[in-house]
Amino acid sequence: MKPLILPTILALSPFAARAASMDSQTFVINTPIPDNSGIGLSDTRQFSSLITAISEVNVQLTMSGGWTGDLYAYLTHGSGFAVLLNRPGRTLEELAGSGVSTLSITLADNAGADVHTGIPISGGVSGFFQPDAREMDPDNSLDGSPRTAFLSSFDGLDANGYWTLYVADVATGDTMILNDWTLTVTGVPEPSVTLLCAAGACLALRRRRA
Repeated sequence: MKPLILPTILALSPFAARAASMDSQTFVINTPIPDNSGIGLSDTRQFSSLITAISEVNVQLTMSGGWTGDLYAYLTHGSGFAVLLNRPGRTLEELAGSGVSTLSITLADNAGADVHTGIPISGGVSGFFQPDAREMDPDNSLDGSPRTAFLSSFDGLDANGYWTLYVADVATGDTMILNDWTLTVTGVPEPSVTLLCAAGACLALRRRRA
């Protein structure tokens, strides 16, 4: 009688995958974003990691001193492109957008609220938000605009290489300072050593009994 390999492996399913690996790096900038300028501020950093297949990307932004509703920001790496901010708070009724002057937020696709509609109208803000994801001219970005450019665009890519954060202040007024930004990358879980050894042992036993 041949051994039942599949049930043996399924019985070990709690050990089937080890915890996904995660790498994070913070980049200190402390540089003003040019006011009312499409040139903006671009920061390119080389990221080194053992992660060769991305399952999730989060971005933390820390800014101060300006008007959040003026901001347009995106992240690129390889073929990936995500719009982080696109005039947050901007609606037909509030064309100037959110007047928040201090930001310390983490952008993640699985957060509860869209940063464009979830951000307050003034003061300071912290916490987790979905990226804006509105891939359009900042002059036309509104709360009801379609959202297509999420951080999931990086899924499956190798984390290694150059990542670029671009931030522009596209309206006249206060000047925002980009204090720092943090890139956190999670890798696709890999089969655990336990599972691989169990599968190998089952195959060896099958051959001996064949």
